[in-house]
Amino acid sequence: MNQMTPTTRSQFTLPLITLILAGGAFAQSDDCGAAVPLAGTGAFAFDTTGHSTSNFDGAGGCAGGSGSIMQDGFWQWSAPAAGSYVFDTNGTLWDTKLSVHLGAACAAVCGDYNDDTSGFQSEVSLVGLAVGDTVLIQVGGFGALDFGGGSLNITPHPCNGLSDDLLEDNDDCANAYLAADGTYIGLLVSQADSDFYTFCVADGAAVDVDLLFTNAYGDLDCFLRAANSTECGTGDGLDELADGFSASDNEHLTWTNNTGAALEVVLEVNVWANSPSSCNVYDLIVSGSGDCGFQPPGPLCDPANPNSTGVPAVLSYSWGTGVGSDLHLEVTNGVPGQLAYFLVGNEGTLGIPISNGLFCLAGTPTAQFYRYNVGGTPMNSIGGFDATGTMINAVGTSTTGFGFDVPNTIPTSVPTAIMAGDTWHFQAWYRDTPAGMGQSNFTNGLRVVF
Repeated sequence: MNQMTPTTRSQFTLPLITLILAGGAFAQSDDCGAAVPLAGTGAFAFDTTGHSTSNFDGAGGCAGGSGSIMQDGFWQWSAPAAGSYVFDTNGTLWDTKLSVHLGAACAAVCGDYNDDTSGFQSEVSLVGLAVGDTVLIQVGGFGALDFGGGSLNITPHPCNGLSDDLLEDNDDCANAYLAADGTYIGLLVSQADSDFYTFCVADGAAVDVDLLFTNAYGDLDCFLRAANSTECGTGDGLDELADGFSASDNEHLTWTNNTGAALEVVLEVNVWANSPSSCNVYDLIVSGSGDCGFQPPGPLCDPANPNSTGVPAVLSYSWGTGVGSDLHLEVTNGVPGQLAYFLVGNEGTLGIPISNGLFCLAGTPTAQFYRYNVGGTPMNSIGGFDATGTMINAVGTSTTGFGFDVPNTIPTSVPTAIMAGDTWHFQAWYRDTPAGMGQSNFTNGLRVVF
């Protein structure tokens, strides 16, 4: 749902009324240097009749929006508790504009500005305030005839106190949650933590996805892409199969697979960059996905067993090296000073306990795995962990110096070419000597479609 600013307006004249709200009208000033203190949260009545136009713009941070607020009033407010807050003029019967500035009086700097969010009413949010943080509130009209009685509403942000849902950490393409047909309720998404889901669509099948919002603050969008898309996680419309990007509450997309083969896909759910709120809670409904005879990409043995640092090492991947298979692997949270290299297998399996870790590439009669430690070739991934636990490539097979650029071959006895559409499974092994002489461990595994 993307908020749309009207391209045309009709000015209208209303009687100069004063809304009678709980607590009555409160005083306000039309001078940023003499802003009237305002305390707490709730709905506060005001009246801008007779106010002048200040042209105050919060040091220019609102891109001229604040400076164009007509016949404005100012209030000084302090956050009563740590958290995020929503400021709006809903209930006002004329066309408002609203700015909130961080700081005191005329030295305050613009935090956010809005003209129209709900009809001709305005709404902004401030995220992550500390208790006692001061905010200069500026309310006025769009045009010379927009003034009078109104309502300023200050409420705690609906994201306050929310915690990750049970499907986390599905916040990047490499860790997309393996979904199937069904309804997944109470899912939290934020601008700092998008959600990713993966499933299969059989050839000729149509998949439908619905996002049902629990509140109107967070403006959600969704994108469906092939699992091996290099645009996965970018939050834009490039290389997409379908999207839900409407100008109304809730989102829906549908896509029919006419590629001639079953396709693994990834659904990205994010909060629009210009959304009034940085988060939302939603229900996800998926229908039309199917069993295509192979496993979708995603994590294996996740999380891995903790190592001697107290946390599990984390394997992740990305596309776009331009080398070999175009796939790049990274490991973080390793044991500083210890050796590591990557493994690849034809199957992802339940974890087999080995030393301090879980090995996820063996354990069935048909599972085979191979080591990327073939010296003098691109199939050598040997490296070690620096002081931060990040794997450094020691043999020159990484364009970044970290991790490993996977070549276009698998290190079988006769190297096997990686073909488009192939699925391979990766894991990293590493020494964990601080846990005991001869001890070792594994990262989580990843299932990747080429």
